[in-house]
Amino acid sequence: MRYLTPQSKSVTNLLSFLVFLFFPALAIAHTANLSWDASTSHGIVGYNVYRGANPGGPYTKINSTLDPNTTYSDGTVQGGQTYYFVTTAVDGQGMESGYSNQTEAVIPAGGSGSENALYSFAGSSDPKLPYAGLVFDKAGNLYGTTESGGANGQGTVFEITPNANGSWTETVLYSFTGATDGGQPYGSLVLDAAGNLYGTTNYGGNASCSMGCGTVFELTPGSGAWSESVLYSFTGGSDGREPNARLLADSAGNLYGTTMLGGTISSVCSSGCGTVFKLTKGSSGWTESVLYAFAGGADGLSPYDGLAFDAKGNLYGTTYGGGASAAGTVFNLTPASGGWTESVIHSFGGGNDGKNPFGDVIVDAAGNLYGTAFQGDTGGYGIVFELLPNPKGGWREKVLHGFGNAPSASPVAGLVMDTAGNLYGTTMLGAAQTSCGGGCGTLFKLAPGTTGGWTFTAVHQFGRGTDGYHPTGDLVLDAAGNVYGTTQAGGAQGTGMVFEIMH
Repeated sequence: MRYLTPQSKSVTNLLSFLVFLFFPALAIAHTANLSWDASTSHGIVGYNVYRGANPGGPYTKINSTLDPNTTYSDGTVQGGQTYYFVTTAVDGQGMESGYSNQTEAVIPAGGSGSENALYSFAGSSDPKLPYAGLVFDKAGNLYGTTESGGANGQGTVFEITPNANGSWTETVLYSFTGATDGGQPYGSLVLDAAGNLYGTTNYGGNASCSMGCGTVFELTPGSGAWSESVLYSFTGGSDGREPNARLLADSAGNLYGTTMLGGTISSVCSSGCGTVFKLTKGSSGWTESVLYAFAGGADGLSPYDGLAFDAKGNLYGTTYGGGASAAGTVFNLTPASGGWTESVIHSFGGGNDGKNPFGDVIVDAAGNLYGTAFQGDTGGYGIVFELLPNPKGGWREKVLHGFGNAPSASPVAGLVMDTAGNLYGTTMLGAAQTSCGGGCGTLFKLAPGTTGGWTFTAVHQFGRGTDGYHPTGDLVLDAAGNVYGTTQAGGAQGTGMVFEIMH
């Protein structure tokens, strides 16, 4: 019989491949699933599992009987806590080895509606102030942009990657310089099937504008690093200026977007009223074409956010201003022979029907549109709206919810819909948390009822402690229905954070 000792090499490496999976089964229930390599010592009949609250122990044995397998499920872990696990091997004579190497497990907080802070930006050379939302890749990594921070203070593209122990690691993929490569990205990213990232910068690029007229860029993964290339630099004239929004890709890989300024330069808009543009990839590079230049009147003014396709290939978006009441519009671009035709399908009136939409719209399977307006309704705190196409022509607006300041006010971002038809969004303000002045913002849910109404729930109120505040980017859902996003400010360092809200 070979007896085990604390110095046994085969035992000290016992947990070298420990893996954790966390399942929020009930409101506050979590399970840490452990696995490890079998000991190579002779005569091993089972293992003990020990857990501690601090690195290096002390540890307490948590299995009641010897475990003959190399797996163990700990269903007593609590949300929001960090635990440290070790194991020992036991032979047929009851002799027990020393502890294996230690591994750490970070347990997500709470259950439905609870928040996990995945990463708090540190500022300085680290990214800071993420205005935009996030995008997932197939491996579960998240990508986003920040308008400031990075090596040159001109913003970044970042990635956060989930670790086996429940924590996340942040990597800066690119730091903008504010020169020809672009600077200060405000929009979310889009990811193609090859893993390339595409986005816009508000400034940088062509120097004919005082801070640069903005760019469209691509980030390509390489061996150990990502390379940035500028697909198009706006000139500030008829081609547009200062793209603020995410891009939209079609099945052929063409990119569509908006610029806040540029296009039609007139007495109405001395710097241009904004454009909708398309980038087409050819054998010698990318070509930009303007699909529509806003005139600043009834047709709309200053599109802040991105676009959405319907099943027929029509494009939809919003303008912050213009329209019949100068309170903003929802517009439609229809492809036609030789160009695109713009029509305003809704002009906001500035009263109960809303005013000044910053966010984009989403399209459901029936062709209905959903979005938010920053102002309007009682007190002017904004609305969530639906636009329904009329079979006989035209569109009808339905206000799904009017914000009343407490706890939610002033939505900036658009909406996301889950598979059950629930809508999720954020408000930048809301008076329930007074520490931010005007409120810190909320994440909300609108659930459709069987009789046609919608039930509003403030799922999370930002601004408590080291929580983030002022969310402005679009949300993204994972396969389990958990919601991910960013806040412009707050977090552990006060310069913004990435969060997850549990389903």
